Amino acid sequence: MKIQYVSENALHDLLAQHDKYKEHYLSRNEDWFKAYFEQEGVVLDSNIEYVHPNFSFNPNFSASDYDNVKAMYDALNHLTVAQASQERLWVGLAHLQMRDYFNFRLKDDLDKKNEKRLKSALFFVNGSKRSLFVHVLARLWWVGYMTYDENNTDDPYWLTKFFCAREFSGRSVYFFSSNFTANRMITKGVLIALKKLDDEGFEMKRAHFVEAGRYLNIVGGAMILDILDENEIARMIEARIRKAFKPTPISV
Repeated sequence: MKIQYVSENALHDLLAQHDKYKEHYLSRNEDWFKAYFEQEGVVLDSNIEYVHPNFSFNPNFSASDYDNVKAMYDALNHLTVAQASQERLWVGLAHLQMRDYFNFRLKDDLDKKNEKRLKSALFFVNGSKRSLFVHVLARLWWVGYMTYDENNTDDPYWLTKFFCAREFSGRSVYFFSSNFTANRMITKGVLIALKKLDDEGFEMKRAHFVEAGRYLNIVGGAMILDILDENEIARMIEARIRKAFKPTPISV
């Protein structure tokens, strides 16, 4: 099976006419989707073969977000970074081949008629970088790509599971907003440090992730972080978090 994507004209129309079309998303009007996307020139076939991800539809997102990051990245890890950065690819998948997942993950927002979230989940309306971690499908691939540890052959998703365990949606945005976490080596180093602390009983929350990014921005002004390996980054971040928060283990 080949991935389908939307044409440039279709993307422009879907965005320009979103206020007109949004009622069909909110009501899950399958007849409208069928009629719109059967129009000539709306849908294009890529040369990218893929097997459909085995998505989890478990409403407990603390579990299913991890499962679905893994499912998406397992299915599409052959995408290049350039391909995975294309808005038309993710818009096409959200409207066509993966609309079942879109409707599942956005169910609460659709039921509440959250129009702002509807638009940001479908289109790249938050800038080219941030949107990769806001779009409801793109973020699955990108979190998988950024956290996958090919050096751990027994469990390459060990950092992914830790990252997805709590507040996946918010964490994806605020953690990857840092310029330095765009580097996979740095990202892995940060997550190794935070997971180590978490495993010791220090519950890692938003403030710890934000502080890690803030500290990288400070240190990055004085040294070239890209020359450090993940273990060096991990030691730096662990020391910083211990100093800044003086964390104490959670009582059992």
